[in-house]
Amino acid sequence: MSATDWLTHAYVEQKLREYLKDEELQLEQLHSMPATAAGENYASVMTRINVTYKDKEQQSKADTFLIKTTFADKDPAAHIFGQYGIYVREMNMYELVLPKLAKIIREELGDERNLFASTVDVDRERNSIIFEDMSQAAYSVVDRLHQVDLEHAKLVLEKLAIFHASAAKLNERQPGMFSKDYDRCFFNRYTRAYEPIMKNMLKALACSLEDDELVHQQYAAKLSGLADHIMEYSERAMEFGKDDFVTLCHGDLWTTNMMFQYDGAKPKNAIFIDFQFSVWNSPAIDLHYFFSTSLPDDLRLHRQPELVQYYHQHLTQALSKVKYQGHVPSLFDFQMQFKQRAFYAIFCSLVFLAAMLYSGTEHFSMEQALSTLKKDEAIRISLYKTKLMQSKIRNSLPFFDHIGLLDEM
Repeated sequence: MSATDWLTHAYVEQKLREYLKDEELQLEQLHSMPATAAGENYASVMTRINVTYKDKEQQSKADTFLIKTTFADKDPAAHIFGQYGIYVREMNMYELVLPKLAKIIREELGDERNLFASTVDVDRERNSIIFEDMSQAAYSVVDRLHQVDLEHAKLVLEKLAIFHASAAKLNERQPGMFSKDYDRCFFNRYTRAYEPIMKNMLKALACSLEDDELVHQQYAAKLSGLADHIMEYSERAMEFGKDDFVTLCHGDLWTTNMMFQYDGAKPKNAIFIDFQFSVWNSPAIDLHYFFSTSLPDDLRLHRQPELVQYYHQHLTQALSKVKYQGHVPSLFDFQMQFKQRAFYAIFCSLVFLAAMLYSGTEHFSMEQALSTLKKDEAIRISLYKTKLMQSKIRNSLPFFDHIGLLDEM
């Protein structure tokens, strides 16, 4: 499950020589360690390597890099992830897409701030990516349990608008660039491999409400019906029409997939990481995913129209700067586009969030989410019975119920 079997002194030395364009570079020390904690990553293994080396001028230098290695046939989750094409897609993103987007952002938007980590190497044989460690430039993730405040949220939306606009422009220059390999996120026309997880988690949610007779009586039947249709309704949310604005979406934008750089206590830049589920679709799905997984309830439930407007303002500005020739939606049209995909918030809030906010000492795995064993069913229920999740569920269920998202559609 780790890169240690092949992450040798000779391997790292050669990769650094290629990246730094220095064939005389000599690696002196190499030290590796896990780079993420339990609950922070469910589709890959992250390793941090600390290196010291001498360059061609015989100057000693030290640096740190991150290596992302997919599960690729070594984990019970591989049979699911493989059906969504995430391994090839993220390597394509880091090698073929992100460098081009970075150039558009820098040269045409005039924005010198980073939006991604620089790619050091993509090794398709080992399903691994080496990229710069942004923590060395004082970037850090926020606490996934506390989520992000309004100031952080607006910065993320500004950078997300830049990402979406530059991708739309890149596709305009290279038509069809995203027509292959970027059409399957969590819901698509190829596979429903996530369906057992969706149903297991919704069943666990319903069971977690049994201690509250009134809440259970009000929502248990609706959650059972929701489990029967969640794939169908979510797939509908992924459909887009000829008049919709579509672009490359991040696909998995939550707190641990963004990092912030600060000026004192004020966030001054945000970057995105983890592009395994990037998909060509409406940017509204990124907004729903971000709002549902990363905003506290006061923002998520009461400030959405305002935040959508803020995003739209920055999107239209960026599209204008890159001289995008396609259809640019009005604010009204985009708000409608956002509302039409409201069901996308269901699986984010009622299925994924419980694992995202899990703070137990043991790692909660995809295998446990899939399992039919009683002990794993009990673990799933326990994820929903934390004080934090109970609060969020009791806020979310009426919100979704009032707009008809829990009913048959």
